[in-house]
Amino acid sequence: MTLQTAQRRDTPSAPDTAPSHGVRHAPLTFSFVIPAYNEVDDIVTTLECALAQRLRPHEIIVVDDGSTDGTLEKLKTLRRDGLIVVIEHGQNRGAAAARNTAVAAATGDVLVFVDADNWPPVDFLERLAPLYEQGFDFVSVESRIANQRNVIGRFQQAQHEYCYGGNRRGNVGYTQAFSCRRTVAIAVGFPEQLPGFGGEDVEFFDRLLRSGYAWKGDFSIEVLNQVPDTLRDFWRQYRGRGKAVPYIEHRLKRWSLPLVTARRAAAAAKSIAVAAAVVPHALTALRMSRHSSRGWRDAPAFWALRNTLYAAHRAGEWQSLRDLWQAKGGAVR
Repeated sequence: MTLQTAQRRDTPSAPDTAPSHGVRHAPLTFSFVIPAYNEVDDIVTTLECALAQRLRPHEIIVVDDGSTDGTLEKLKTLRRDGLIVVIEHGQNRGAAAARNTAVAAATGDVLVFVDADNWPPVDFLERLAPLYEQGFDFVSVESRIANQRNVIGRFQQAQHEYCYGGNRRGNVGYTQAFSCRRTVAIAVGFPEQLPGFGGEDVEFFDRLLRSGYAWKGDFSIEVLNQVPDTLRDFWRQYRGRGKAVPYIEHRLKRWSLPLVTARRAAAAAKSIAVAAAVVPHALTALRMSRHSSRGWRDAPAFWALRNTLYAAHRAGEWQSLRDLWQAKGGAVR
């Protein structure tokens, strides 16, 4: 299989915080951390990209999080190369738990968190190493959608550039192929109170910031990211992100369930009003289309996908609210 590699772009770096300690002179070691849940179609390419690094990784830790599509069986057939370590969860416990399991097992100085559909270029670790040698504790990089022949891929790339491009790069937090020192990952941990894949990465980044660790954003370093290319998978992706919101507000922020419900109801009402008005999403879709290779011709599809995104997100929020209220009722009984 041919390796998928990313193109470098000379884009400006985001603001960074000052290093918390001096230059380290001993050679750094890097561990890839890959949580995998039903990723049989993408996991091989991701592992090939990790193995192809010019700066050899110390280890590649894959945590199979209860896959049911043959991902684990595929992992067992791969040539280990002395680097690949496969850990089985047995049941689906979520991305946060999978990453925490890998963090506990890792022995490298720096952990690189890639999803099973991320493809780092061959010089990725080479370009990360100097940043950690300067004393930074965690690093964000740029990502680019690999499958932009599909309108859903072009939409997600355009949305990324619209929301985080140019002078907005300082707003970027946790990114694809995010990395940090193993010691700080152990210190803060990923929040396992959140279900599935969604929200745990942002909370992890915020915990690092709140703890005072030194951050660097280098957006000239770029990885490729494969995204859903069917409407069904697109819906599942954003419904999953929506499901995380009530858990973040209730379990992490400690807001009461009535307050969380009221906030989610207000968000749903706003989404319905904006969708009914048509114009707001249409204008945003037109602006986003400037970032598409097809230009304004993608605007109608972007409008439809933007409405779908919000509908899926709100559906996920209400699914989690239902689960939280049912759990509370069961606890009371």
